[in-house]
Amino acid sequence: MAITKVQKATYNDEIKPLKAQSDEIEKKIREITLKKKSNPKLEPYYNLEIIAYLFKTIDIYIRMSNLSVNILGIKNNKSLDLAKSNFSKILQLMKEIVGDDVDRDSLKENEEYLERINRLNPRHLYDLATKIDDTLNNLKNSMGEESKWKWFFVELQAKVAVITRNLINFSDILKYRDPREEFFRTRIEHLRFAKDLLEEAAKQYRTKYELSSKSREDLKKSIDILEALRKIHITMGEANEAEKLKTIIDAARLNLEADDKKQNPEEKLKKKPK
Repeated sequence: MAITKVQKATYNDEIKPLKAQSDEIEKKIREITLKKKSNPKLEPYYNLEIIAYLFKTIDIYIRMSNLSVNILGIKNNKSLDLAKSNFSKILQLMKEIVGDDVDRDSLKENEEYLERINRLNPRHLYDLATKIDDTLNNLKNSMGEESKWKWFFVELQAKVAVITRNLINFSDILKYRDPREEFFRTRIEHLRFAKDLLEEAAKQYRTKYELSSKSREDLKKSIDILEALRKIHITMGEANEAEKLKTIIDAARLNLEADDKKQNPEEKLKKKPK
């Protein structure tokens, strides 16, 4: 159905203040980025400030698309692409703050990163993690199940899961086990949240492998994330959970080895280093 002039005019009127807001916020982001370059000691806090503004822009861009759907009957793909781009920027800034490496020799490494943002208490860290995840879910819902970015979101979800884990000080969880301690419940909720996200991220990689890519890298990433989850169980003294997960990981590795054996000799030769 063709879009009428009235619909288009109505949409342009409705979107105008949102465009003005987004332009103003993007301007502030550029200003903070310049400040960050001149004061590297405060870089993590500048990153957090930029992230706060990026959240606002993503919300605005999603509202722009929703307006387009309600008035014109179509998504505003341009605004959704801007939202996706800004979410990727959030993940990059979080990587600079706490890292996004799946495998860490010890979860005590988190403490070195978190020391750089020690003005934030456990509630702040947990709220930040949930805000990142909520924003990703809002973006996914806005783009829809059949979006061309469907499998790309698996990558983003995995990064969110790892960043959520990296925002946890595991030593403090083990140290402050008395329910009367300040932030006791917050730490436990954050830990449970991180476990759930890691488990879901591993499932999504497995689903991507089975339904789409058939790539050993996706299956390997699923295994790596399960290993990261198992490391949490071991750190927290959850022996039964760790053992159950080991069984799942071992089975996944067998599948990976079986897939490798199915490769024909020519493909194997191509992969050998020269």
